Amino acid sequence: INIWKKPKAMAGPDKRMREGETVSLEGAAAGTQVDYFWTPASWLNDASSLTPQSGPVNNTTYTLHVVSALGCGTSTDDVFVRVYKQVKIPNAFSPNGDGINDDWKITNLITYPEATVQVFNRFGQKVFESRGYNRAWNGTYNNLPLPVGTYYYVIDLKTEFFPQLTGWVFIVR
Repeated sequence: INIWKKPKAMAGPDKRMREGETVSLEGAAAGTQVDYFWTPASWLNDASSLTPQSGPVNNTTYTLHVVSALGCGTSTDDVFVRVYKQVKIPNAFSPNGDGINDDWKITNLITYPEATVQVFNRFGQKVFESRGYNRAWNGTYNNLPLPVGTYYYVIDLKTEFFPQLTGWVFIVR
């Protein structure tokens, strides 16, 4: 009598990465005479390897499938790859009501729901603050338009992957 172990899939710990980088998945398979593969195969360098390199452009859940070649069943396990998007911050906008660049729109900031954004005038007075970025700044303070000039920002993405972002933005009218 032969006793064969049922297959077992272990996809490994969840991963985090910056957009444009890659991470190694840490899969493992147990059982007697097993085959394995990952789905989806998108953004993997080798979907038939237990430890492929992954470089997705968006958050992705990968599933490791382990299949017994002896008819002892299958097993699956998931790993989540979180992709931190690159934030692009414009250095000027023109809130003049013409419908073009009327708001300070920071690309990909919406993917950091815990982020804080603070904008200060040249005297250090806070003129804008938000948690997350559900609404773009329109160049006002207390519902009054701010004058043309340079304003300074501090953006904390609340992730260890990026330091605080600081810089300036110019309001043109």
